[in-house]
Amino acid sequence: MTYYHQEIIRIREEHYLKPYISDHLSRAKRFIDENCCTAIDLQAISEFSFLSKFYLIRLFTRQYGITPHQYLTERRIQAAKRLLASQKTVMEACYHIGFESPNSFSAAFRKYTGVSPSEYRKKQFSIRFPQETVPILSGTKK
Repeated sequence: MTYYHQEIIRIREEHYLKPYISDHLSRAKRFIDENCCTAIDLQAISEFSFLSKFYLIRLFTRQYGITPHQYLTERRIQAAKRLLASQKTVMEACYHIGFESPNSFSAAFRKYTGVSPSEYRKKQFSIRFPQETVPILSGTKK
């Protein structure tokens, strides 16, 4: 075995996860995707993916760049955006996507989007109305 071959193997082992570990992580990610609107926690994710909680956090972060909790929250916020755009109230969206209180939902939504859920909802409805519905007064000058 040449030096370069040994270095390639060393780099692969340092920077890439083993295939069976990647399978466990993709299983965890798929579980989050399918159950993001239910009351799941790290324990449920780790049991489904057959990894310990702490090992799951470390490997998930290494593979995807964020923790499982952050990924779950992002998925819930994406679902909330769809619900708010489809005329659901903030309370309905909050409880439908798995948040336990409107305050925690509002804080998380603001953190990820930069606006509150009610502001986001208002923007969605104001964008939908075409400009032709606004009366245009022609010939008037101030």
